[in-house]
Amino acid sequence: MNNSRSFSVEKSIQKILTEEKPKTVRKLIQRTLELTDANEKQVYQTIKDLEKRNAIHLGSPKITRNLPKTIPDLLFKLHYFSVEFWLILGLCILFFITVLLIPETSPLLFLRVIVGGIFGVLIPGWTVANLIFPRLYEAIDQYERILISLGINIGIMIFSGLILNQIWVMETPSFVIIIGSLTVFILFLTALLRILIGAGKLEFNISLSRFNIFKKGDTK
Repeated sequence: MNNSRSFSVEKSIQKILTEEKPKTVRKLIQRTLELTDANEKQVYQTIKDLEKRNAIHLGSPKITRNLPKTIPDLLFKLHYFSVEFWLILGLCILFFITVLLIPETSPLLFLRVIVGGIFGVLIPGWTVANLIFPRLYEAIDQYERILISLGINIGIMIFSGLILNQIWVMETPSFVIIIGSLTVFILFLTALLRILIGAGKLEFNISLSRFNIFKKGDTK
């Protein structure tokens, strides 16, 4: 991005922050894209540069949630990606334990229902959404991530519960093993992808800005 375009993008960002006060970084990026001819990656980088120079103060940790660069960074440092990784892995383990080991006649059946419900509604779709959009607040914000996750999850459950059941008559243990193992595999694959991107060894960017899925208003 040349100096004149960079200056124009910076001025647009500062004007939007002053006059419109967007509530999220994602909205700031979308509004800047509407007012300039820069692409999404350039706008995001300009926002980070402005923050580093203290030219803008977003007052939000969202923009500073950088991807981990090493395995220890992901596993042992306290940040969004680490918390998310361990939380999903823990839910997967609980899913295996409660559904496979707690019988239907057990007084602990409510744990099986709660864990299975949380897992079944969101977790597999969330891991797939993270694999497609490994970064935070660049291509999509967290509200969009939740919607995408729910949609993916519905597709996964329909496929596994109906289509696979026509091929193999699956009992509950088989279903749990297939879905749980697939989720864990995608979780670790996403972790590896994020580390490679964070370390600068891989370029990976999928943007919804070229589509109109989450944009408001009519397009011409």
